Amino acid sequence: AVACSLDADIQRFALERLAHHVLPLKAQNVGEGAVLVVENATGDVLAYVSTTADPVRSRFVDGVTARRQAGSTLKPFLYALAFDRRILTPASLLDDSPLDVTVDRGIYQPGNYDGGFRGSVSARSALAASLNIPAVRALEMVGGEAFLGALRELGFHGLREAGDFYGPALALGAADVTLGELVNAYRALANGGRTGELFLTRPAQAPELKPVFSPEAAFLISDILADREARSLTFGLENPLATRFRAAVKTGT
Repeated sequence: AVACSLDADIQRFALERLAHHVLPLKAQNVGEGAVLVVENATGDVLAYVSTTADPVRSRFVDGVTARRQAGSTLKPFLYALAFDRRILTPASLLDDSPLDVTVDRGIYQPGNYDGGFRGSVSARSALAASLNIPAVRALEMVGGEAFLGALRELGFHGLREAGDFYGPALALGAADVTLGELVNAYRALANGGRTGELFLTRPAQAPELKPVFSPEAAFLISDILADREARSLTFGLENPLATRFRAAVKTGT
């Protein structure tokens, strides 16, 4: 027998919920999903689930370790870095208007998910509503190399060495990451900006958490991601992200 950190009840619940959401989407070519639930304080993995619409294939697919484009899920770490470097505050105004960025292959024209523009928006609203153009502007201020450095400190492995490889698209999640890396990075926000390792079996002595962001930046990002009103700019007030209890949430396309 091997003792591990998985919680049988949470594991069963996660598996049932994941199948409930993935199977009906098979006709829309959505056939894979994964859930990783961890205890923020300890790094214990409480549920580790990966499934496909084809049960026979599920045992060959590990959605927790597979690399996928991060989408908008990296934006909170970009803004945390900008807050720590005193480049931005949650009240800073960013311009959400059409933007042309010169890159090696021509002109990069980022757009928002809904195709619209909102003019001057606060950094709080830009992050909570997951606006793309303000994030690209924030990356220009912070710098690609600095952002890549912070992502590596958070535990994202396999990133390209040069920040110019991704260009401005790094702000919108052009990097390939795993669900495990992503969950652990968000865990750092819950732990005052400190990161550590995830465990399926506990070591005799858990390693100390390493600071990446200040407690203040981590608090501000968590507060923004829990701000229902700021989020409404894109998602409205009534949406699946509006839980009955306070929760910091982030979408990723």
